[in-house]
Amino acid sequence: MNALSIKSLAFSMIVLMFMSCKKDENKVVAGNGTAPALTSSAVATQVLKEENAETNFGVFNYSASSFGFEGNVVSYTVQVDVAGNNFKAPKELSAGSLLTKTVTVAEINSISNQLKLVNGVAGKIDVRVKASISDKHPAAYSNTLTYTITPYQIIIDYPSLYVPGSYQTTAWTPASAAKISSVADDKAYEGFIYFPDAVNEFKITSAPNWDNVIYGTAAAGKIVAGAGDNLKVTGAGYYLLKANTTALTYSAVKTTWAVMGAATGNVETPMTYDMTTKVWTVTKALSAGTLKFRANGTDAINFGSNATADGTLVAGGTAIPVAAAGTYKITFNVSIPGNYVYSILLQ
Repeated sequence: MNALSIKSLAFSMIVLMFMSCKKDENKVVAGNGTAPALTSSAVATQVLKEENAETNFGVFNYSASSFGFEGNVVSYTVQVDVAGNNFKAPKELSAGSLLTKTVTVAEINSISNQLKLVNGVAGKIDVRVKASISDKHPAAYSNTLTYTITPYQIIIDYPSLYVPGSYQTTAWTPASAAKISSVADDKAYEGFIYFPDAVNEFKITSAPNWDNVIYGTAAAGKIVAGAGDNLKVTGAGYYLLKANTTALTYSAVKTTWAVMGAATGNVETPMTYDMTTKVWTVTKALSAGTLKFRANGTDAINFGSNATADGTLVAGGTAIPVAAAGTYKITFNVSIPGNYVYSILLQ
């Protein structure tokens, strides 16, 4: 290699080194974000109520997180998870770039339902704030605040019929009568009603008054609009009442409830009905396994849950898992038509 070539090569290397240095000087790398400091006005223990749905659960305030440069906007998200779960699967409420987030009772109750906290039972949640600049850069997290909350069931108001009758405290009053509902809105209605007397007479109305369609009966298992005798069930008990206003049919089946499955050793365990709470309960030692709720000692009428076993009852649904052996309080609540729920709580 001649001297001219050596000089040219050396010059080129110097130029490349200079350009590389210039690039390094201009490159700014984001650092790890500083943890936001989280405070809140939320009361530590709260019983959530549907009538307060639009009021504030609490206002969450937090300090700004810095990632070491001004090139990107920091976004904040309030994360909520079951207490002690280490935010493995948190539910999130976006706050954008704001340093405050107001959370309503409805929002925290909805999250509690998604996290499968049991409605009407006190449970604990953890709350923190996540600060981030992009999905490709590690986020920064605030301190954690813990709350004890009692969520409420979100009631879905399905199309319904009313069942006024002699069994009511104020007899024959449609406005305060039990309802049967059509979840599929297909004119097929059902619900559970406790009839307390040896003979219970009733009618079915399309509204909570006597001014609209009234259904009576003219033959066993049949209803007729605008006329007919009173419908009747004989014997006190908890009845599954069904009516179809297209087929003009009805049925009333007296039920007593029990739990049964591998978790009970495949031995049926009867439940007890409370007329005040309108809930069936039993406290029972269970083994790891599954169970279902069934009526009258057979599987003809039975309830399981959905695939996620989230406390929602499904007619003929999937067997409900019990993860570990222990003594459990089991509740079965079908008092609100179309909004059937259960709980299995370790004691």
